[in-house]
Amino acid sequence: MKPWEEPISIETEKKIIQYMPAFDNVTLLDFGAGYGRYLNMFSKYIDKKNIYGAEIDEDSLSKIKGQGYNCFKPECSQPELPFENEFFDYIFVSNVMEHIPNRLYKKYLSEFHRVIKPYGILLFGAPNYPFKRLYDLQKAFKTKKYRYYLLDDPTHCNKLSIARYERDFRAYFSEVRFEPTEILFENKISCIKNNRYKLRYFCDKLFGYCKKKIMFL
Repeated sequence: MKPWEEPISIETEKKIIQYMPAFDNVTLLDFGAGYGRYLNMFSKYIDKKNIYGAEIDEDSLSKIKGQGYNCFKPECSQPELPFENEFFDYIFVSNVMEHIPNRLYKKYLSEFHRVIKPYGILLFGAPNYPFKRLYDLQKAFKTKKYRYYLLDDPTHCNKLSIARYERDFRAYFSEVRFEPTEILFENKISCIKNNRYKLRYFCDKLFGYCKKKIMFL
């Protein structure tokens, strides 16, 4: 089984669910749903008919449709989501933005802002460049998977840092808080563990949440 087909771990599930205060009568969009493993996780908490998936890969799209989810294929060159304003309570975007060309990246942020409800929550995860490459080097020698880690993913066409993500998201969202998922030596050096949020700029990957900012004309 490939990593992106494996069920979500209990630890990851807890990390995601902690940012979701309610589950009754809510709607959720998984943008970049893949084979549906996060959709399956969310369906444990949210009525399946209220869960939507967006995926561009035809095989993945066919699979999640077969599982009974509402799903669609986004138009890559036209970042417009086929939903009315303020439709979703939650939007989940994990390990997707780095695959979206920079010229479209902020347009999708604008679309997420449009379709999410007032004070809705966007859950977001991504690699943290350029520090990700240092972690790749460490993992290459630790696992002996040199080719996998030393050659960066060629589909990562939008290699942004956590500082850039925080700045860009604040134009559309409030309470932007992206936590580091891993910092070197944090399990061995207590001062790093105790200050992990302050040291988030040096993390491998990030995950967290932000709430919709209410725009006043």
